Amino acid sequence: MMDTARLRQLGLEVRGEGEGLEATLVLTEPLENPVGGRQVERVGFQVQGDRLVPVDPPEVVGLRPIALGSVQGTREVEAEVVDAFNEHLFHVQRRSAELRALGLSPEVDPVSLRLSTHLSEHGLALTLVADRQGNFQVSSAVRDGQALSVPQGHTFELSEFRERGALVGYLAALFGEQGSAEAVRTRPEASEGVVGFSEVVRAFGEGALVPPRSGLELLVLLEVEGRPYRFAAARVAGRTFRGLLAGAQGKVWAERFELDDFPGVVPLVADLLKVPAEAVKLIGPGARQE
Repeated sequence: MMDTARLRQLGLEVRGEGEGLEATLVLTEPLENPVGGRQVERVGFQVQGDRLVPVDPPEVVGLRPIALGSVQGTREVEAEVVDAFNEHLFHVQRRSAELRALGLSPEVDPVSLRLSTHLSEHGLALTLVADRQGNFQVSSAVRDGQALSVPQGHTFELSEFRERGALVGYLAALFGEQGSAEAVRTRPEASEGVVGFSEVVRAFGEGALVPPRSGLELLVLLEVEGRPYRFAAARVAGRTFRGLLAGAQGKVWAERFELDDFPGVVPLVADLLKVPAEAVKLIGPGARQE
């Protein structure tokens, strides 16, 4: 249990006890909220073990916790708060610029300073929210007016997507419609507008190249033991891709990978789901096992 004398030694006001122990720091120089025009003069913390977790006011909620072992006095505690707050403002500015480059409109809440944006494509409407460290995640998703279940804890690096289409394709794979794989398999007309890679190779030949700066997205529909899955990959740069495997319940796997080290969709899925490669079936016109 945290010694309250230690907290008071750091210049903190202390109240409560046990798991409800809280501490407050009165700042010598207020934090400036540049959007809402407010000043933050006091920061409230919840004491969790050997960490101070900012919980009040809204401008500081979610800032990185302060390790009590790393601070010796009031000035050091305040410096940690100021550094974390300024880091958040930096992320807001940087991510806002990246959103605009993708044709999206950044929105900053005037009270909490949370950065968010809305993306709507092909009947799918998503709200994206950034945490204090600049990582984005989907906070809400609606398809054709119906709310969808949102995978929890799935964050992504916005700067990896150089084009809006790559971001849309990557996120849409998280919310593939149930039964879409069956539709592609049984009704070829349902895939109108989709271009198979075999068609690209047939039209342009295996000697065709993808320029270094061109965007590239891929979607592979699969079925494993009767359950539908979607593998999506978006080119980050050069031979580096960002991959995602999602099922009916949401994300299964999401990582960056190098093209030269990629084992193939079927081997990857088989390894992730712990099934033999024969259990992974590719779906779609002209699909074949790897």
